[in-house]
Amino acid sequence: MTDTPRTSPSLGLALALCAASAAACGTTDYTADFAANDHFYEDVPFKTKAPGDVRVFVAPIQDQRDAALLPTHQRGFPIQYGTDAFWVRPVTEMVGDVLARQLDASEIFAGCVDQAGPDTVVMMPSLVTFAVGAKEAMAGAMTFAEVGLRVEVLGPVGADGERPRWLDEVYGHRQSTELQVQPISPYRLVGRALQVTMSSALTDLDGSNVARSSVPLARPPRSAAAAEASARRR
Repeated sequence: MTDTPRTSPSLGLALALCAASAAACGTTDYTADFAANDHFYEDVPFKTKAPGDVRVFVAPIQDQRDAALLPTHQRGFPIQYGTDAFWVRPVTEMVGDVLARQLDASEIFAGCVDQAGPDTVVMMPSLVTFAVGAKEAMAGAMTFAEVGLRVEVLGPVGADGERPRWLDEVYGHRQSTELQVQPISPYRLVGRALQVTMSSALTDLDGSNVARSSVPLARPPRSAAAAEASARRR
């Protein structure tokens, strides 16, 4: 006889309850905007010890998420994902605000400019993963949140008229709970996943020397294929 897995209440209901609990977690600010509400996200206290002397133009974050790559089952149990509709603004817009604020506070670059010039560095960020969800099991459910941010950095325009690719890396992190009857909202976990992602990106940018003129790069540029492979490993 084949055992039929016993399931906890529907994941759709679980995610709805999780979303509600995120807004009613005992705080007075219910705004679902992690870039403007520190109940969802607090800035990483990162500041370089050697401020850069190169300015950077940060392009708007591109959304490169592919829902088709997300698993829908694990060991016979369903996985259900939350939607961006929970947030009051587009996710890329909020991540972009966080990135700009963290770059400014870190002092890695001499400053951010509104338009790329031939002598400025160009940063092209893209969101490869930003997912929240729940996995059902026999004894309850676990919630999770995952963030993946790809950062490409192009140097100043060279003699050939082209910008060299100085950095191409994916930074990411995943947070998850233990199996519980009423697990914490995945929308509450995403802030921590974003914190670790930002910390990794800032540390790498600082150590790469992309913001310091007349200083050799501390690491070779990575190809897009390597970045995508890194994203899959994370």
